[in-house]
Amino acid sequence: MDRLLENDTILKIISLIVALFLWFQVTSTNAQVVADRPIGPVPLEYTPPTKSNLTVMSMNPNTVTVQIKGPVQSINQVNPHAIAAFVDMQGLTHSGTYTLPVRVSVPTGTSFVNVVPNKVTVVVDEMGTRHMNINLRPIGSPAPGYELQQLTSNTQTATLSGPTTDLNMVHEVVAEVPVGGRDASFQEQVILLPLNADDRVVQHVQVSPAMISASATIKKRPPEKVVGVVAKLSGHPASGYQITNIRVRPANVTITGSQSAINAVSVVYTIPINVSGDTSSVSAAVPLVFPSGVSGVKQQDVSVTVTITKAG
Repeated sequence: MDRLLENDTILKIISLIVALFLWFQVTSTNAQVVADRPIGPVPLEYTPPTKSNLTVMSMNPNTVTVQIKGPVQSINQVNPHAIAAFVDMQGLTHSGTYTLPVRVSVPTGTSFVNVVPNKVTVVVDEMGTRHMNINLRPIGSPAPGYELQQLTSNTQTATLSGPTTDLNMVHEVVAEVPVGGRDASFQEQVILLPLNADDRVVQHVQVSPAMISASATIKKRPPEKVVGVVAKLSGHPASGYQITNIRVRPANVTITGSQSAINAVSVVYTIPINVSGDTSSVSAAVPLVFPSGVSGVKQQDVSVTVTITKAG
C-alpha cells in the first residue's frame, strides 16, 4: 500500500477522482437550491382588439420586470427574451383609455412569482376616413422680375384615413409647391400634408393620393411705376362754405401695364366725390380710375377726407 501511494500516477488518478466527486456534489447541490430572480426589462406585447376598426395608439409602459423562481442553475440561464409578457385586448369594443392586466409565461423549469407593473394603461381609438379639399401653397418667391400667376392641379380632393382623434385635428390638406428662384412655368409632383391649425403635420393620418401633380404659371413681371393719387370732386359746398383741405390716404399707388402706357401716366384720379351743398367735412373710401392699358398692382380703395369750413 505504501508503495502504491509513492507512485505519482496513482496519486494523480486518485486526485482526479476526488475532484470529480466534489464537483458532482456541488453541482448536484446547486441544482437543488431554489431562488428568486428579477428579469427585465421584458418587452411587452399585446393581442390586438378583435374589432377591425379599432387600433392601439399607445401602451404605457411597454416593458415590465418579471420575478421568477426555480433552481439556481435554471434561472441563471434565463434571459428577458425567454419570457413572454403580454396584454390581451381582444375583448375591447370601443375607443377609450383602459387599464389592463399583464399576463406572463415563463420557461419550463421555472415558476412565475410576480410582474412589475402588473397593469398597464392602453389607449385605443377608432379608425375612420375623411374627405378634404387640397390647398396649393407656394413656397418661396420666383426669381427677381418674375411673378407667380397661377397654381393649379387636376386633383382637387384627398381621402384621409386614421384614428378619428387624429383625423379631427386635421385643419387642411396642403401641397407645398416650391417656386423659389424659378423664372419659368413648370409641372411637378408634390406631397400632400395633413396639417393642424398650428401648421404641423398630424401623425398617424394617411393621405390618398400621397402625391399630386401641380402646375405653376410663372411669367416675367410687367413694368411698374409709383404715381400720386388725386381726389376728383364734383359740385360745390353750400353758399358761405369753402373747401380748405383735401387729404388722400395712401397718397401714392403702384401701377402696372405696358411701358408706353405707364410712361404716359403721372397721377391717377378717384371717382368723383360729390360735395354739392355740403356744410361739413366729407370722408369716403372711393375706388381709383385707371387709364386704358393701366391697372393697380393692388386692388384697393383710397380714403379721401374733404375738409369744409365756413368762409371768412
